[in-house]
Amino acid sequence: MSRSFNVSIASVAAALLLSGPAFAASLQPAAGEGPFFNDVTVRSAVQRQDVRADAARHMPAAGEMSAQAEVRPASTVTRAEVRASTREAIAHGFRVASGENA
Repeated sequence: MSRSFNVSIASVAAALLLSGPAFAASLQPAAGEGPFFNDVTVRSAVQRQDVRADAARHMPAAGEMSAQAEVRPASTVTRAEVRASTREAIAHGFRVASGENA
């Protein structure tokens, strides 16, 4: 009796172990695997030649150092004035962010 009980428990355990991946499957399809039953067709108002002409006018950045730097105006404040305003702010309770928590 105990042998048949052990065999039945072993077969149930084996069935549960082998069917685990089947239960782990998602109910929703993965990206790109969904059914394509949308029959909506959208027509573009832009012609192909217009798109190509626009692409030729705005070439993509390629190569090293191809980005253009933003031109900043020269500062009108001196280093001494910045230090003085920082000291004044600290005196009035402003805490300078420094260290690992900055």
